[in-house]
This record gives sequence, C-alpha cells and structure tokens, in this order.
Amino acid sequence: MTSRASPCVLSVSEHAGWAYVLCVTTSGEVPSVVERRRVTLIEAGVPTQPYHHEATAMSDDRANALIARVRQSIESQSTAALRRIVSELAPAHAVVGLAIRQSPFADLPEDYADVRTSYRLLCSADGMLYQRALCRAAREHGLDVWECRRGGEMAVAAQALGVTPAAIEEFVSRTGRPAGPPWTEEHRRAYAMGIAVIADHVGSVRL
Repeated sequence: MTSRASPCVLSVSEHAGWAYVLCVTTSGEVPSVVERRRVTLIEAGVPTQPYHHEATAMSDDRANALIARVRQSIESQSTAALRRIVSELAPAHAVVGLAIRQSPFADLPEDYADVRTSYRLLCSADGMLYQRALCRAAREHGLDVWECRRGGEMAVAAQALGVTPAAIEEFVSRTGRPAGPPWTEEHRRAYAMGIAVIADHVGSVRL
C-alpha cells in the first residue's frame, strides 16, 4: 500500500446469497463512490436460506448439519470476496472499514432448536448468517466494523456532517450519485452510511 492511498470504506447491503458493495471515499473532502459491485456470498448449489426453508422439514440434528455447511460456505465466500475487493482497490485506495446494517439480535444460537422457538429470530436467522460472516471477515482482515440500524442511515450521516437528513438524501439521490444504473434505495442508504463512516475516519467531509 502506498502512502498516497486514499482511505475507503466498504458499505454493504447484504441479501440471501449476495450483496451490494459500495466503495466510498472522498475527493477534495467531498464523498464519492469509486466503485460498486454485486458480489456472491455463497457457493452455487448451497441453500441460501436454510433456516426459513430446508431446515423446517428436518430433524434438529440434520438441520444443524445443514446450517453448519451453509455457514462454512458463506464465511468462505465472504472472506474471499472481501479480500478480492481490498486487493483490487489497492494501491489507489486503502480500505479502512466495513459499514453494514445492524443485526436485529446480538447473537445467533448454534443450535437450530433454539432458533425455531422464536418466530422473530427464525425470520432473521438467514440474514444474520451473511451479516455475521461479513463482519467476521472484515475484522479478520484488520478492518473496523460500523453497524447502523436499517432506516437510520440518513440520520447518522447527517449527524456526522452536521447537516440535515434532507441534505444527505438530496446528495446521495442526485448530486453525489455515481453514473449509471442501478441506483436503488439500498444503494442510497449504503452510500449514506459510507459517508458517515468515512467522515468519522478522515475528520473533514462536506457535501
């Protein structure tokens, strides 16, 4: 990594089996997206939502075995995807952290029997596999991890920059938008969270 590498934050919107990743940095103190990708987080042929689908028809022992295999695949693919992005952004950009949605629960029980007794946990469990794998991969790579409640990204970015949420919304929707599609609500929220995190890291960011 060269000394001229600019700090960059990977802001993630994860799904079952894949994720959007926005690489957020600053240019002249103004936030910018230097790259955006859709990355795969699980191997082909492996169930992407085992808690919500396959495990429901299995004994707890078989469900645990399946979920362990799914978890291993997600962790392996998440680590590989993160490593690849960090490597390909260098030497122009030094990735300093990962921004991601906050998990709805503090922990995910190892035993399927403990998950299926809670409807809310069961509905969240598949998503938590991906969220936790990405957080773990980032920390193993030496990156800081910032988590934000889904829906609170604009407010967090506004507080970090000392502006209104409306100003952040305007910037990520039009003014600071990268060229070309797609540019969905998920992208805009991820961008806002990336702005908050890069501002926290570099200390001087303006719209």
